[in-house]
Amino acid sequence: MTFGEDASRARTGSLPRALATFRSLAISLAHLAGWNTNAAAHDHYRNRPADALREIGLTG
Repeated sequence: MTFGEDASRARTGSLPRALATFRSLAISLAHLAGWNTNAAAHDHYRNRPADALREIGLTG
């Protein structure tokens, strides 16, 4: 429930699959960055979005 999937209103078309793909990507990137739990990574990057951009190489 870290990403609030149950509250999502995306139920039709390709949007649910796209959101699931982005969620999986975010989880995989967090694990590659060394995070042990999704919740800890989510809390960190929610409060420090620049760290997330730096992790994926979009900023210096």
